[in-house]
Amino acid sequence: MRLIFLNLSFMLLLQAGGVLDVDWSSVEKSAQQKSSKAYPKVLLEGIKEVRLPVYLSTSFIENKSMVVVADKGFYSISFSLNGATLLFEGDRTYQESVSPQNPEFQKMVQKAAALEISESEGIMVAEFKRHGANYAISIECENPKTDKRCTQEEFIRNLYGRLKMVGGHP
Repeated sequence: MRLIFLNLSFMLLLQAGGVLDVDWSSVEKSAQQKSSKAYPKVLLEGIKEVRLPVYLSTSFIENKSMVVVADKGFYSISFSLNGATLLFEGDRTYQESVSPQNPEFQKMVQKAAALEISESEGIMVAEFKRHGANYAISIECENPKTDKRCTQEEFIRNLYGRLKMVGGHP
């Protein structure tokens, strides 16, 4: 009985002009999906051998003036800003194998925060771990005592909040 009802409903919809009959020419171009731009060549070429996920803040993905240094186990992407240097890093060059049942491991896991932000010697650093790798975002300011990017956490937290995986291999 259900099958008959569904078939009749479907046939009535088709006779009424079709279920998916949409005139896309009447939709504004701005409402349609825009094509996404490709990442800059310097980024794609620089990270093609990296064997861990590569993260970069969406605020800087299209910046072609980045400097990329990478190998299979690490990457470093830097930007020269007005009065500061910004660095995104990922590293899996040394990982110690430890049993999850190990008491020392249990202590470390309990204390580990998802994001640790610190300031030392005029450099603000955000450190986090994902995919068995260590990651860091750091900013070094020319005037570390007065530049808010190096005295307040807001700038680096914003970068962390806008992270996007842009390549690499897990």
